[in-house]
Amino acid sequence: MMAPSGGREGAWAQRRGGAAAPALLSSAADRPLGLRARPDLVIVPQFHGSVRYWLVKDPLSLQYFHLGEEEHAVLTLLDGQASLRDLQGRFQELFAPQQIGLQQLHAFVGHLHASGLVVGHAPGQGQALQQRRVKRRRRARVEALMNLLAIRFRGIDPEPMLAWLYPRCAWIFSGWFLATGALLVIAAAVLAAVQCDALATRFRQASAFWTAGNLLGMAVALALVKCVHELGHALTCKHFGGQCHEIGLLLLVGTPCLYCDVSDAWLLPNKWHRIAISGAGILVELLLAAVALMLWWFSEPGPWNTLFLNIAVLCSVNTVLLNGNPLLRYDGYFVLADGLEIPNLSQHGRALVHRLLGRCILGVDPPEDRYLPRRRWGIAAAYGMASAAYRWVVVAAILWMLHQALKPHGLQVFSALLAAVVLGGMIAAPAVRFGAWLSRPGGREPMRAGRAALGVTATLAVAALALLVPLPMRVRAPLVVEPREGHSVYASVPGRLIEAVEPGTQVSQGQVLARLANAEIDRELAELSGQREQQRRRLEHLRLRLPADPSLAPQIPAAEEALADLDARWRQRELDRQRLVLRAPGAGTVIAPPRLPQTPFQRGALVGWQGGLLEPRNRGAYLERGALVCQVAEPVRLEASLVVDQADIPLVQPGQMVRLRLDSQPGRVFRGTVVEVAKSDLQVAPRELASSGDLPIRRDPRGAPRLAAPSYQVRVALEDPPLGLLPGARGQAKILASPRSVGARLLRALSQTFRFHL
Repeated sequence: MMAPSGGREGAWAQRRGGAAAPALLSSAADRPLGLRARPDLVIVPQFHGSVRYWLVKDPLSLQYFHLGEEEHAVLTLLDGQASLRDLQGRFQELFAPQQIGLQQLHAFVGHLHASGLVVGHAPGQGQALQQRRVKRRRRARVEALMNLLAIRFRGIDPEPMLAWLYPRCAWIFSGWFLATGALLVIAAAVLAAVQCDALATRFRQASAFWTAGNLLGMAVALALVKCVHELGHALTCKHFGGQCHEIGLLLLVGTPCLYCDVSDAWLLPNKWHRIAISGAGILVELLLAAVALMLWWFSEPGPWNTLFLNIAVLCSVNTVLLNGNPLLRYDGYFVLADGLEIPNLSQHGRALVHRLLGRCILGVDPPEDRYLPRRRWGIAAAYGMASAAYRWVVVAAILWMLHQALKPHGLQVFSALLAAVVLGGMIAAPAVRFGAWLSRPGGREPMRAGRAALGVTATLAVAALALLVPLPMRVRAPLVVEPREGHSVYASVPGRLIEAVEPGTQVSQGQVLARLANAEIDRELAELSGQREQQRRRLEHLRLRLPADPSLAPQIPAAEEALADLDARWRQRELDRQRLVLRAPGAGTVIAPPRLPQTPFQRGALVGWQGGLLEPRNRGAYLERGALVCQVAEPVRLEASLVVDQADIPLVQPGQMVRLRLDSQPGRVFRGTVVEVAKSDLQVAPRELASSGDLPIRRDPRGAPRLAAPSYQVRVALEDPPLGLLPGARGQAKILASPRSVGARLLRALSQTFRFHL
């Protein structure tokens, strides 16, 4: 939902700086200003508690302004003939014993003119309006560069479409529909609470959700959800008598969505109607999340199941963390502001925080601002601090996710550039405002030098302490459970599985585990055998004719070399044929390889083995070179194999404690100890983790899963493995690394991003 252009109450109190010199004002105070309030402005009163405000709507720019009683009086007193002295006198008559200076009055009138709320009769107004337009466009471009995560394009006036659509959708505001929707949301919440562990397990097992191909599906789902979301705002505004003047395109983190301007809701006198319009998008997404969760839970794996999961995740996460969160200027913020009856809560909160920081750090005692909230000012100040911190957290999280998504493709430099632009804009804006405040010695409150020096020193000391205090460090990595000191049996030659032993069979060294068949090897062996016999006979024939025909002597070495080549090729293929018989490399118990999930049928594609490889139904399945057939080990001696990113390997040392959580037992946490860190990086991703989407991988020309980023294997001994734990179980691990300070972490992040070493 689009916010109003900003609160304007207390405008002259905030703009004392930059006013004309008192002597010049005194000499010009009796001349008519030649300014009058625009007659087309829409002005309506609003009450927040017992305080009355005036809401001013500019029907041309569709901007909205909150004015206090005094500001509204000054605006209405501008009739084209009034001078500054006249305004001062009338103001003091209306609000006696309150006084106002000519400087304050002049600054506020100038602000009204800059905001386009008054028009002038003096020559040169066209040039002034043109300059204002250029400044506004320049400011809009700067703001767009500072907000690259949400780029907005102007749209169309949807009023004709809404006038046609609303009568056909008015039933969604009926009592029975709202009650049904509430019951559905409650039912979905109960399902999520009762089946929490099952939902978490199914979510982690939804392999299609964690693939790069699902990003397109997520983008489509986000676009559809946002379109319905914005229509919810527009129809609700129409329902309560408001108007929606613009629907346009919004690129939200690169995804095309709609945005809807329902700022007309500010004109509604009933705060509950305004809250309903602001919260309509939240309710729409909650309803969509409930429906999608139900459909996902009761549907079978497939494209529709993945779509339902996308919608459920997007609607729930977006509502909780972004759209419904009042700490960001989205729907939740406007619901809170109207509920607390504090207009422009964000601006007031920042102003109170700035006053507090100025008093504590710079020794500035700002004058009392009667336009800041008297009621709930503590809530407003707390909101200002919390919203500023949370905004940084959300932006950092989005940039981190973009970096992680681009890193496997080697495009992390673009995420770094985007982060530099976004974070630079967030830092530059307050820095420029602070510099402008310092450059106006005549328009700001004086600083107490001693108090300012003490405050700045204390602030720097606290910041340095916060950067140097060591904090716990965690290294997160996916894991797979493997037998300790076991032997893995791979298919060194591709072929069809003809026979195999049952899992759990006790075998001795050299015992046959499985037999494969490869028709191509059999055919080549038959051809090579025939060619060998033919070449051997030709060589014998040449040797028999050599005494009678000495000219044949030069052909004998070539024939011998050809026969040797055929013998070598035959021996290699015979060795391949022998490798089709897989034997136990040692004594132990046969452990089946990890199960593969059910693959949806695709027309024209060959279906490989599924489920357990050693199951009878997979006889005849084709195994690629390097496929894990089984393991021979003692199943009670297990360990966890972690795949740790190269950037985190310097933090990992043998002997460190590890906390492990398995997908098969999400409610339990197990402990372990790092016993070995590999010296060389992994080349092939573990099949269990590659198929689950826990690791960024790429496929080589032969289809083998290769790690997209350099990673190393870390072996972890399990302290108390649970009963029934089998090799191939997946999960997540947290290695308790040595504590590191915030400063060290920031330097490490910078060195990894820009590739330099400290």
